[in-house]
Amino acid sequence: MRTWLSRRRRLRRELGLTPVLRSGRAQALLELALCAPVVILLALGTVAAVQVAGARAGLEAATQAAADAAARAPDQATAVTLAKERFSSVVAGYPVRSATLSVSVGAFDRAGHVTASSSARVDLGWAAFLLLPAELTLRSQVVLPLEPWRTHRP
Repeated sequence: MRTWLSRRRRLRRELGLTPVLRSGRAQALLELALCAPVVILLALGTVAAVQVAGARAGLEAATQAAADAAARAPDQATAVTLAKERFSSVVAGYPVRSATLSVSVGAFDRAGHVTASSSARVDLGWAAFLLLPAELTLRSQVVLPLEPWRTHRP
């Protein structure tokens, strides 16, 4: 009986009639079919998180640069103008939309502070199938003391 059974198995192997579920290729294909969607979702979620982190860092950097420019300006009007120019030039290099800046310089005396507040949107519409919102609004605020040695105009 054993010889007949072993001949039958050998014949099936030679003819390529081994059961599909027992072959190593089928098992690997099944594992790929089960794991690939999960790995792809994790990778795309990581890309979305990196995009938001980059936009957040860019907004923080642009707001800091605007506050620095305003703190070193010689007067109030120049402070606001310089801050907005610096903010626009820095934020242009980051993946944000509708970036806005608000600068408050107060009385602009030697003991004063400059407050720069900004907001911007990050577009995540491409990742809607990950159940993420289509866009996120980011906000940043920096408060710096005015430079006491800045140049004053007469």
